[in-house]
Amino acid sequence: MKFDYKEFHIDASPLDEGGHYYARAKIYRRASADGDAVEVKYSGDLGDYPSDAGAIEAAQRWAIQWCDAHGA
Repeated sequence: MKFDYKEFHIDASPLDEGGHYYARAKIYRRASADGDAVEVKYSGDLGDYPSDAGAIEAAQRWAIQWCDAHGA
């Protein structure tokens, strides 16, 4: 799932590995006037979940907390 939050763009797409869904997120910041996005943080695996919805929720929660702590 991709979404914008504050000045960041977040990709909270889980990794599907054999019936387990691994929560992970990439956080981008728009670095220039033309809208180019630059990756600023990659979560790595945040745990495995039995559903993609659970993994997405965990990744979104982590990303929002990170953005709140590191945003302008």
